[in-house]
Amino acid sequence: MSDPRVSLPSRTAVLVIGGGPSGIVALKYALETLQYEPGEEPVLVESEPELGGTFRWRSYENAELVSSKQLTCFSDFRYPLTAPDHPSLPNFVQYLESYVDEFKLRDRIHLCAQVVKLDKSTDASDEYSHKATVRNTNPAALNDVAPVHIAAKRVVITTGLHVTPNIPAIPGLNAAPLSDPPIAWIHSSSYQERSQLKDKRVLVLGAGETGMDVGYESVLAPAAKVWLGVRNGFLSFPKVLNNFRILGSTFDGALPIDGLITNLFEDAYVHPWVAASHLRWFVSDFVIRRVMWLLTGTTAGCNQWAGELPPERQGRAYVFLNKSGKAMQFINRPYQAMSAFHKFFFHYIDPPLPDGVHDPTIHAVPFPQRFENGTAIFNPPPAHRAKETAWKTECNPDLVVLCTGYRQDWEWLGAGYPQGPDACDVRGVCASSDPSVAFIGFLRPGVGAIPPMSEMQAQFFFLLTTGKIPVPATDEHYHLLHAKEGRIQYGVDFSSYMSQLARDMGSAPSLWSLVTQHGWFVTFVYCFGAAFPTFYRLVGPYRSSAAPGIVRTELYDTIRRRGVVGNLFMGVIPMLFYAVINLVALVIDVLWTLAAPILGAPPHSVFATSPAMPKAANGKAQPKAKGD
Repeated sequence: MSDPRVSLPSRTAVLVIGGGPSGIVALKYALETLQYEPGEEPVLVESEPELGGTFRWRSYENAELVSSKQLTCFSDFRYPLTAPDHPSLPNFVQYLESYVDEFKLRDRIHLCAQVVKLDKSTDASDEYSHKATVRNTNPAALNDVAPVHIAAKRVVITTGLHVTPNIPAIPGLNAAPLSDPPIAWIHSSSYQERSQLKDKRVLVLGAGETGMDVGYESVLAPAAKVWLGVRNGFLSFPKVLNNFRILGSTFDGALPIDGLITNLFEDAYVHPWVAASHLRWFVSDFVIRRVMWLLTGTTAGCNQWAGELPPERQGRAYVFLNKSGKAMQFINRPYQAMSAFHKFFFHYIDPPLPDGVHDPTIHAVPFPQRFENGTAIFNPPPAHRAKETAWKTECNPDLVVLCTGYRQDWEWLGAGYPQGPDACDVRGVCASSDPSVAFIGFLRPGVGAIPPMSEMQAQFFFLLTTGKIPVPATDEHYHLLHAKEGRIQYGVDFSSYMSQLARDMGSAPSLWSLVTQHGWFVTFVYCFGAAFPTFYRLVGPYRSSAAPGIVRTELYDTIRRRGVVGNLFMGVIPMLFYAVINLVALVIDVLWTLAAPILGAPPHSVFATSPAMPKAANGKAQPKAKGD
């Protein structure tokens, strides 16, 4: 563990705050792309004694990535083809450590070094205007160790979404009046292993991926009884497509779902009117829900019979898919109602029940209003979940696990700084008023992974802050359509966001450039592949000589594994459909542009977005589309 009194410089070209994947990749690009004086090299400070961020410090027994290795790892340092599609969290932490060693970042990383205050100089001529106060968090350090002060030209904040536990106040549990007898409770950040749940009556509050994991682990512990408190609902979809029985044959392709969306006409060559309308999202939602009904008997999610969202908010346009699907067989048991006729043709095959399970049911209940005498008191669930009746029976847990997420704390940011990424109006990365401060890794994809988004954000920021690209003038259409009352407003569509940043940077390849520079095979993989970050290093300012080889091997493998039928339904048919939609929009655009001067009308007004536009992450209405 390094001592910031000794090893931290007094000034630096870039100060990266946070040692998770976002900070590590930001440091790598800072060292590779910026010019700086000797002794002012970019540095990273991390308050913990080891790197890894949430993947190390929020890990628990049996935790795995819910995004695939193909989409989660960085563009130029890949997992081997033989590795599991969804590595364990300790394995991913080891991947990050190997990344640090591969790119020789270790000497620029300072552990046990926490930024407790960041102030901005009032001297307009001060090039190193960011003044950071860094505290030594090494437990072995003396209490009287003085903080270290660093002056930075640029600051990259990568402290992550999972920082301070979000603990709702629930009367009778952790707020007055407390229940008698008191009920034990923990936040999911304190959950480590299955043994904590064994033989207990467990109430899990929160139906995100962590909540689903803890519910599943409770059944297998085994717990005496398990309830799952669902506030609004969730959308379940397995992280891999397999275990479908179709016309007598079992499909067990084990295809990661985050690699199934194709590029051509969904992210590349999309007319701005089509992007602004979010037509691609609504059409895919409509089709996927019907396919899910055909295969599993329900449209609420993939083999999801309880805890569903309202029908009008089910789909990729609105929510984060819950890809921790192992618990669904236990949640479904009281509600599954597929007819024998339907099941004869299509159905989802649940894995066999583990040995030693006392009660193979997770009882879905609403979020508790309060606790009285050790018993949860519920309001009835919303109307669309009226079939859920477990809340009417006694729910008397002896352990409550709050899987209620996290919040961010920005009190350490001084005056003049954006108070978090919601105040960043430039692609959610920085504020146009000060492009020397970046927030990287704070947007969350509906389907996809944060690390490759952080890599693209770092690329974008260092081009922007050095004046190599202008502040983007085109509008964004990548934010999920959040409910206004939702706690989380930072969701984005992964592929839309990645392709937008690529266009901003000049890294989005045209089909002509792909064919002429890399050949037809790479072009084919790009069209049929998902928004892998390596695609955006085939051309442009971050062009990599390793990218074509990765595309021809690993990324082609994601397409090969779909098979002929899979590529027909997941590739060819969607491409043809969206090609027609985009072509029609283009024709209307051209005709209207030609006719507008004659008619005395402003160009592009035909498909202008309406006043009732969806909100962006900062809560402001998205402006009218000007083009992508």
